[in-house]
Amino acid sequence: MTRNTSGRGGGSHKSGRHSHSSSGRTPRHGATHRTGHRASSAAASPLSGKLVDLDIDALALGGAGVGRMPERIDGVDEFTGAGMAVFVAGALPGSRVRARLTHVHRRHAEAVVAETLTPSPEAVEPFCPHFGLCGGCSLQHLAPESQLAWKQRQILEALARIGKVVPGTVLPPVAAPHSQRFRNKMEFAFQGKGDALRLGLYEASASGQATGVGRVFDLASCPIFPEVGEQIVHAVREGCKQARLLAYDRASHEGFLRHLVLRHSVHQDALLAQLITSPATEGQGRAVQALGQELLDRFPKLTGFVHSERGRSDGLAQAERTRLTLGAPVLIEALEDVRYSISADAFFQTCTKGAEALYAALRDLADLAPTDTVYDLYCGGGGISLFLAGSCGRVLGLEQNPSAIADAEANAKLGGIANCRFLRADLSGQEPIPLRLPEGYEQPAVAVVDPPREGLDFGLVQWLVHTPLPRLVYVSCNPATLARDAGLLAEAYELAAVRAVDLFPHTAHAECLALFIPKVLERP
Repeated sequence: MTRNTSGRGGGSHKSGRHSHSSSGRTPRHGATHRTGHRASSAAASPLSGKLVDLDIDALALGGAGVGRMPERIDGVDEFTGAGMAVFVAGALPGSRVRARLTHVHRRHAEAVVAETLTPSPEAVEPFCPHFGLCGGCSLQHLAPESQLAWKQRQILEALARIGKVVPGTVLPPVAAPHSQRFRNKMEFAFQGKGDALRLGLYEASASGQATGVGRVFDLASCPIFPEVGEQIVHAVREGCKQARLLAYDRASHEGFLRHLVLRHSVHQDALLAQLITSPATEGQGRAVQALGQELLDRFPKLTGFVHSERGRSDGLAQAERTRLTLGAPVLIEALEDVRYSISADAFFQTCTKGAEALYAALRDLADLAPTDTVYDLYCGGGGISLFLAGSCGRVLGLEQNPSAIADAEANAKLGGIANCRFLRADLSGQEPIPLRLPEGYEQPAVAVVDPPREGLDFGLVQWLVHTPLPRLVYVSCNPATLARDAGLLAEAYELAAVRAVDLFPHTAHAECLALFIPKVLERP
């Protein structure tokens, strides 16, 4: 059975931490602006549906443009909301838009663009034919250099507003190495039946974001994934139609086809396909096997096909068991000279060259010495641990998910890396660091934390505060929870440096590296 590996701390956290569509989960602590708030006040508001002209002067976390309510709104008497923030899906900074209000809350409102009156000077022509329909690349109409600049600004503003901290140094942001054909994993969903069977991505919600629910549109092109992937999607769609296979319906719990997951190795220039279905009958299993063999015969770059099953009535593209494997069950990827074995369910950063740039920037920030001991907390499948191993004395990776630990050990063996150890540890407990550690790992010079979007668990924050380490490098995919944790760590650490990394071009996701060093205590 193929391992189902999250690659991130926390037993329930899965590999979609940076997936193209959001899981919709909210942070455990702290907050970030999200479109789609519950609209308890919106239903009764006389402002809902009204048109307002707004100057967009900022970009919020989540990618919505930010404007301010005007002094007056036509048709509304005794209006008192002048100056209230309005988050406008799809609006870009520097533009003037006519927006339709969709949700009105006590302190902010949400809206969608009805008409662009004056375009933003930072706007560019989107390169994807599905832009606006697809909920994935919601910032594709914003120039790449502006995307990066706004993400850096959002990170710094979150640190100041939520964490009440200011970094000592703001390092130049790291741009994405490529703006197209950069993604190494895509999850496509099935919907419908017969000739109406669709295979593609979810349409954008009213907020302009992918939600993992709603209507699936047939994918014709996806310029952020290798071109052969588009051809495979088309072949799978037609093959499933010919085999008369039906999509799974989450409401009725009927149907069969759930997801097609494609992975690409830059190192090998090869692909691995995973078809996720409901538990198959014997006839359905034979049909999928025939489809898999046809794909392998037709596409030379497709080196493996996996048929996986999921019985739960949810929308997750994650296997519960593997029924069939044809061809190679894994891909081999490389970051610099470190190799990784990537199975159908394993976690790996979804932008290979972006991950290489992120890890290289992390290594520079950690300023490792050849004798340093490093802790890699939330180590997942060992991506960071193995990348740093050649620059330090030893690395100890801690992770709750046992399958991730197994993957990390296998990757260390694949690369012949002997100075890494991996242990299972509950990083959310009162004693997040095990009391019994391997010899030589008692006192780390550097700790790296790469938590899920929810940020660090409180027990680990307390351990870090009570045991100040010489250098702490935080890898964040959520500026709001980074800011919250930075505020908590400020009891014992200074935020020495921050560096934005554009790991997910054309999306609102903002990746960041932060270096913390112990505070110098004043002598009495």
